[in-house]
Amino acid sequence: MTWLRIFLCLLLSYPAWAQQTLTTANAHWPPWRTIESDGSLTGIEIELLKVLSARLDLQLNTKGCGWKRCLKHMLMGESDVMTGLYRNAEREQYMTFVEPAYRSFQSNCFYLKRDSQFDLNSYQDLYSLTIAVQSKVAYFKRFDQDQGLSKHEVIDDLSAFRLLKGQRVDAVVMSCVEGDYFLKEQGIASWFKHADYRQQTQRPVYLAISKLSPLVERQQEISNLLQAMLDSGEIDALIAGKQLAGSN
Repeated sequence: MTWLRIFLCLLLSYPAWAQQTLTTANAHWPPWRTIESDGSLTGIEIELLKVLSARLDLQLNTKGCGWKRCLKHMLMGESDVMTGLYRNAEREQYMTFVEPAYRSFQSNCFYLKRDSQFDLNSYQDLYSLTIAVQSKVAYFKRFDQDQGLSKHEVIDDLSAFRLLKGQRVDAVVMSCVEGDYFLKEQGIASWFKHADYRQQTQRPVYLAISKLSPLVERQQEISNLLQAMLDSGEIDALIAGKQLAGSN
């Protein structure tokens, strides 16, 4: 057998998951994920991925991108994993969702201008408003599937609140944790307020693996690591460290 044949046999017999890095591309969604000036990511979910990467003996690489672009990275296999995902049929075509979910509940708030005259006390009141939503973001099932609501798609949080300030929309819907953090970070919390109506939904939040990533072969191993981190309280501690545990 020639050296070339020996090399090819070794290459083909090498485990598919024997990679050196774990790559994640994700959107700016503080405090869960923040895109830094150099394009890298920080935040609660990145800390979670650092722990997982170390325990998988992989080097974590991060890259910030727009939400739709990040999903395309997963579709093309250019990113190994993505966090902060709700599970749906479209995403399951190109991602493997890892059980267990590392977060289980989501509280969605509807933000109004501080001087707004709108009464928003129940879901039914939404029908009289135009609501800013982010493209491709899932909120809660009834809202996402409701074709009777007036929704205005935006590309990011700042665009949504600019439209609200300029009275081009009547409300902005966001996760309460993310919305409150964003307004405080931007120094504009005094311009807006929560509507009385908010929606708390039991909706699991997942880590998913691109079906084109070699890491899919280690799905069970990652599942076991996540379960151990939940059981030990390690994930709750990451969230509590940012003083968010009671808000989510």
